[in-house]
Amino acid sequence: MAPPHNIVLILADQLSARWLGCYGTFAAHTPNLDALAARGVRFERCFSNHPVCMPARATIFTGRSAPLHGVFYNGYELDPAMPTFPRLLRENRVQTLGVGKFHLECHGRSACNDVEKYGFERAETTEDIRCGHWLDWVRVRHPDSYEQALATVWPEPHLARYGPDGIDLRPALAAAKQRHPSRPVAPMTWPSVVPEEVCQTRWITDRAIRFLEERDSDRPFFLNVSYVDPHDPYDPPARFLELIDPELVPRRVRSDDPALAELSARFSRLPFVHRFADCGEDAWATMRRYYLASLAFIDEQVGRLLDFLEHTGLARNTLVLFTADHGDMLGDHGFPTKGAWHFDACRRVPLIVAGPQVHPRTFPGVVSLLDLFPTIADYACDRPSAFPPIEGRSLRPLLEGGTDPDRPKAVLVESYGSYGNTDLELTARSVVTVQHAYTRFGNGDELLFDLGADPDECVNLACRKEARQWKHALRAAMLDCMTRRYAPLPLRCRHPAARH
Repeated sequence: MAPPHNIVLILADQLSARWLGCYGTFAAHTPNLDALAARGVRFERCFSNHPVCMPARATIFTGRSAPLHGVFYNGYELDPAMPTFPRLLRENRVQTLGVGKFHLECHGRSACNDVEKYGFERAETTEDIRCGHWLDWVRVRHPDSYEQALATVWPEPHLARYGPDGIDLRPALAAAKQRHPSRPVAPMTWPSVVPEEVCQTRWITDRAIRFLEERDSDRPFFLNVSYVDPHDPYDPPARFLELIDPELVPRRVRSDDPALAELSARFSRLPFVHRFADCGEDAWATMRRYYLASLAFIDEQVGRLLDFLEHTGLARNTLVLFTADHGDMLGDHGFPTKGAWHFDACRRVPLIVAGPQVHPRTFPGVVSLLDLFPTIADYACDRPSAFPPIEGRSLRPLLEGGTDPDRPKAVLVESYGSYGNTDLELTARSVVTVQHAYTRFGNGDELLFDLGADPDECVNLACRKEARQWKHALRAAMLDCMTRRYAPLPLRCRHPAARH
């Protein structure tokens, strides 16, 4: 076998595939990601198996879906006993480094995720709540900007005993929010109150480069670079707004289909969704422009990281993967952010892979986040027979110009609640193929779309006689996906559940 590769996995948070330039959005400013796609493989149809933060991230790190890794919704934490690919890599003498958002623990637990227990040798974290390593760095290195950074922190109860000295950060937090208020231009949307050079996105990149500079050069490495943006609130530095032409920002998808209108009306009763009930087209367009500006910021920082790999010679033996945990509806069909609405903007994420031996092309078939574990392990480990039980398949044959005739032709997407609600109707399962998408909600409602004729998913075919054969075939594919994950597991498995 060839010697193990270095791996850099770059994650964005809440990024739909459709928003990158290389996926067709003219309003996007993503030159570095577009160039990465041009010299690598761009997967046209990569899907998040669970389009909510914590379940999706648990799936990435375990190669298993929620019924097996146990993280059904935000608030369920990943059991440290579950096998993860960072732990597997570390057992193979690979340095495991991580910077940014992990969200494998609840935000209400502490300011910093403890990710060493999941297999990371060295990590610095910053999450949606914007405290922890990043905030502490701002306080020490950029004291003039500390109050602005503090003003963005979520008021979690654990801030009553913050840091090693157990200080009560809440009075200072309240004062900072009064002195540096955000000034919304749309729901959850405002220019950053933090200077660009101090923002989380810049810090994550700086720390990632520092980790590479300080690594053990005698061992291969895995580096997870995980950005918090473009997750809401949409608050990019003002400079990046100038890169997004408001006239080119796509308008949200709307449909006159009665079934879709009824679905939107029923879910609008959720308190979080109801906050957007009065949003007009101008408000949604503003949110989309700010979202694209946050993505432009990420693109610039990804470019810095790729330049470092190139200038240091590391690019010659480093596989780079760029993807996201799930997408963002941004008003399509009346929905905000993510959840049990399994439309394209929510379920389809970018996946771009480039590096040595990768043959540039666009792959049109379906893949999913379950495939990341076996792919990374395939390139980084010299003992692939020691894989723990996983559901996905390595993308290596596709990356190196080959085929994979046994690859599944459908991907299962599942949600077990939305924004604190776990009512039966807010559970959803979808099965997606190249041609069709079929969704069944817990209350029995169904959606069926012909993606070839209706890529925006505006016409629900679930109750039409002419689509009955498609629906039956997709139901069978869904059942096949659900049962396949319980197939016999490898004997050399370290997790007790696999012995059942």
